[in-house]
Amino acid sequence: MEEVRGPRLGVRASAADRVGAAVDRHAGPDSEARRLMISFGVVAGVLVAAIGITLYIWHDVGAPTEAAQAPAASAQVQEIERLLADLSFTPGPIDGVMDEETSAAIRAFQQAAGLPEDGLASPSLLEELKAVAGQSE
Repeated sequence: MEEVRGPRLGVRASAADRVGAAVDRHAGPDSEARRLMISFGVVAGVLVAAIGITLYIWHDVGAPTEAAQAPAASAQVQEIERLLADLSFTPGPIDGVMDEETSAAIRAFQQAAGLPEDGLASPSLLEELKAVAGQSE
């Protein structure tokens, strides 16, 4: 900051010091308390803004949606995948997870068997697969 000569000879004071001194002269005896309260207000405002931004970001991130969570394995789906693989409908890995490969293989089987094509694993589909594979109970 630019320094200017103060009212006393040989004393240098910055423009900010001169403004501060002028404010102090007109502020009265409790100017230090007033400056402290202003500083506290600024700090509190910054803190509130930081907390608000943090909460806004956390709100947007949130917990993973159902689509982002890993699908659960099922014994019924695993049996359906095994039977589809035995019948050469390639359901992908036989892991009991209902994924796009399994759904596509189910639709291909349903089309070949003349069934409604929904691509869903169900007990009736499992029974139909067992019948076609010769594993009826």
